[in-house]
Amino acid sequence: MMKFRMLPGLVLCFAAQAPVVFGAEPTVTSNDLPRIPAVEARDALKTFEVKKGFHVELVASEPNIASPVAVSFDENGRMYVVEMIDYSERRDETPHLGRIRLLEDTDGDGVYDKSTVFADNLAWPTAVFCYHGGIFVGATPDTIYLKDTKGDGKADLRETVFTGFAEGVKRVNVQAMLNSFIWGLDNRIHGATSGNGGMIKMLKHPGQPPINLHGRDYVINPADMSMRSEAGGGQHGLSFDDRGRRFACNNSDHIRLFMYDDRYASRNTFYTMPANLQSIAVDGPAAEVYRVSPEEPWRVIRTKWRVAGLVSGPIEGGGRSAGYFTGATGNTIYRGNAYPPEYLDNAFVGDAGGNLVHRKVLIPDGVELKAQRGPGEEKSEFLASRDTWFRPVQFANAPDGTLYIIDMYRETIEHPWSLPDNIKKFLDLNSGNNRGRIYRIAPDGFKPQKLPHLGQATTAELVATLEHPNGWHRDTASRLLYERQDKAAVPLLARSIQKSKSPLNRLHSLAALDGMHALTESHILAGLSDADDAVREHAIKLSENFFPEGKASAKLFEKLDHLAADPSILVRYQLAFTLGQLKNEKRINTMAAIARKDIGSSWIQAAILSSLAEGAGPLFELLSADESFSRNPQGREMLRQLASLTGARNKREEVAQVLNFISRATDPGVSFALTRALSDGLARAGSSLAASGSDVNSIVTRAKKAALDHAAPETMRVEAVQLLSISAFDQSGSEIASLLNLAEPQAVQSAAISTLARFSTPEVGAILSQHLNGLTPRLRSEAIAVLLARPERATELLKAIESGTLRPTALDTTQTRFLRNHRDPGVKRLAAKVLGAQKASSRQQVIDNFMPAVNLKGDAAHGKKIYQERCISCHRLGGEGFALGPDLVTVKNSGKDKMLVNILDPSREVRPDLVSYEVDTKDDESYIGLIANENATAVTLRQAYGKETVIKRSDIKKMASQGQSLMPDGLEAGLKPQDLSDLMEYVMTAGATSK
Repeated sequence: MMKFRMLPGLVLCFAAQAPVVFGAEPTVTSNDLPRIPAVEARDALKTFEVKKGFHVELVASEPNIASPVAVSFDENGRMYVVEMIDYSERRDETPHLGRIRLLEDTDGDGVYDKSTVFADNLAWPTAVFCYHGGIFVGATPDTIYLKDTKGDGKADLRETVFTGFAEGVKRVNVQAMLNSFIWGLDNRIHGATSGNGGMIKMLKHPGQPPINLHGRDYVINPADMSMRSEAGGGQHGLSFDDRGRRFACNNSDHIRLFMYDDRYASRNTFYTMPANLQSIAVDGPAAEVYRVSPEEPWRVIRTKWRVAGLVSGPIEGGGRSAGYFTGATGNTIYRGNAYPPEYLDNAFVGDAGGNLVHRKVLIPDGVELKAQRGPGEEKSEFLASRDTWFRPVQFANAPDGTLYIIDMYRETIEHPWSLPDNIKKFLDLNSGNNRGRIYRIAPDGFKPQKLPHLGQATTAELVATLEHPNGWHRDTASRLLYERQDKAAVPLLARSIQKSKSPLNRLHSLAALDGMHALTESHILAGLSDADDAVREHAIKLSENFFPEGKASAKLFEKLDHLAADPSILVRYQLAFTLGQLKNEKRINTMAAIARKDIGSSWIQAAILSSLAEGAGPLFELLSADESFSRNPQGREMLRQLASLTGARNKREEVAQVLNFISRATDPGVSFALTRALSDGLARAGSSLAASGSDVNSIVTRAKKAALDHAAPETMRVEAVQLLSISAFDQSGSEIASLLNLAEPQAVQSAAISTLARFSTPEVGAILSQHLNGLTPRLRSEAIAVLLARPERATELLKAIESGTLRPTALDTTQTRFLRNHRDPGVKRLAAKVLGAQKASSRQQVIDNFMPAVNLKGDAAHGKKIYQERCISCHRLGGEGFALGPDLVTVKNSGKDKMLVNILDPSREVRPDLVSYEVDTKDDESYIGLIANENATAVTLRQAYGKETVIKRSDIKKMASQGQSLMPDGLEAGLKPQDLSDLMEYVMTAGATSK
């Protein structure tokens, strides 16, 4: 029998939607769209406002470069520049317009005065990286290796090594191309795939299957031209900090942190890791920015049209045409040595639409980071230009220790798909494709440094360079050591590990030894004893190379075990992951020590659980014996997870240990929760509590008694009700149904609904239909979701509407649409009869009717009540709510016009991350929700009220985007314009005070 899981309580979503039919597009004339002239390169520096203590210097400009979007420096300081001249609509012209320029500073004055076309005829090139005397270039669908073998500054060797980027994409997005080639501590080139994805073929390895890069990034081994995938999710911009943490960004989320190596996520098939990529900006993803340039006339007009519903397109920033991140790009961590120390490991992000450079300071927050504006930049940007043509699309840590800005310099950089035709025809999207600038952000008093000549450096000099305070020098020396594979470096690197006073040298020396296949256990032991936590963390990761068949030497394991008490949480976090690579039974004691020390860290709990493909039972035994651990709420949650994993492994003696603890537990709530978790795990293993020898009837009797005991704590009653799902409906159905009344706490009623959902008996539909009118809005939406899960229940729901006991307005537009198109012919016919034909959308008329709300004075206190009644299930605001849709604090300064449109017509536009997906499983169930997380083993769908459903990939038969939002129309039902004015007032005032 198929189950259909709808999203309960989905009421309000700011920025969602599905296709809408618009009327005739408005018209403008050229007088409405005056063009803003370019600023010549010689005058460009006058347009900048930059942080006190810094200034901007011009490094290169037209005619030496045009439309630059990426750069890479070779070992001698020469700069290879990607020229995307064919942006945005000229990709199909042949020969292709894209080029690679080679720039050289011939006199050492800091200005690149010599320009040579190194390679041309490239289609939409977007990435470049220097390697072994040549360069890798990303030009969708290919990654090409180019090299000058004659010494004339022009590539004569051209070989495609990977192909398939954007393969299968019907319409290739020019702003979602592969990008950001960057060298990592693992001696590999990392790249961002962006939104187009692809199925990549390794042309040097024709026997290998294509690599699926949809939603994933990639890592290139340049030594053998092979590739593997890794966690992805960024758009344009990828960067590492000094300790090797990886960062990304996209249009609507300007700084994001990858939380773990993706390879760890697939080890334990019975546990799904939380989402890898986390937004870390304190001021929210689409944060406010402070441009100093005038707003382009076309942007102002387009925004007005969108707000008025005259054209399609997202209404961002509160109906403003500027003042927020519209295109976060080029996220780069500064790793140079020219700036004051407080700027090291700061993040710099461009907003090409706002003509500015934004800075974030990264603050440790457990194993995470918080990114906040720099001091003195609370209401200004680190750098901004008054020139609307300034387009900072990427950055680069340069050989001279400064940060370079790659300025594409275009009159219009907007995506052509987002421009209304009647505006687009007056814009020249090629204007400026013969221009381009590269700037140096220099501290006051900066003097150009002598150009590096690492290409001529000896091996000993390269090893010494690993101590250089500029990250570019360390990375380049590391790359050259990897290219040369000179074994003479080995003793020098080993000495550095022991003797260098620089932690960064010791860190890079360990990585270099690994890249030369010369790393030994003695090197690892030295790294594990290092005074610097970043070195210890990396040594733990590298120690996994010394686990033959999952076993470590006694000496190595002893050292790893000792690190469970390390003062650095990042060391303990990595250790929790690495222990999962071992088969040593003693590792469980080490995990237990970490779990006790970091009981409050959900990330470390997740790392431990990912490491328990084996051993959950023994760890449960150790931790459950610790009373202080089992009394802690986070500890109890850990035990619950361990009980579920123990059941899934279904080893008799381990299951018996969990049951023994349950029998001795003095807290019935804990006993019920662990019993249910164990039962769920056993079910995944094809077993049950009864098969494990448990007296299920006795368990059910105790749970039933507790569930009905009004004097018992609410949390215990909830656990008891949920545990009744292990019984038969005939055994407990009537008692569960009796809990669906207003005298019961909402949590108990909710537990009853979710428990009834787990029974397949037809009586469930009748019970829930009879109780709907007596439930609160939240509980009613949960019950309706259960009724829609099966055809026989959906039939009971429709009969209740047909008989008049339930109004059709109890269903939202999403649920009504589902029933009208139901897979079961009988349900579909009854829905057509009871619900009538689907009506054409008339949301614009609704908007017009409520438009007076924009000008009314709002009452925030009353607005809060409406938020709690209608919005809280899907949105966080003022410390309340659930994060399904956008956090409403991000619209604290939103204009009421835009807010009103998004409330009343949530299906006008759909953001990619708010598109609903339907997942069909092999056991004939269906789920609908928003994808919250994907990894190699599972997909997590997020639903209202914080509910998440984890579906193993091995169970998925089909997964497809619905191409629309799950957000229903009709929030305004029962409301007046004054009510919406109150709601909007609360959204804005709560957002302003809850930061």
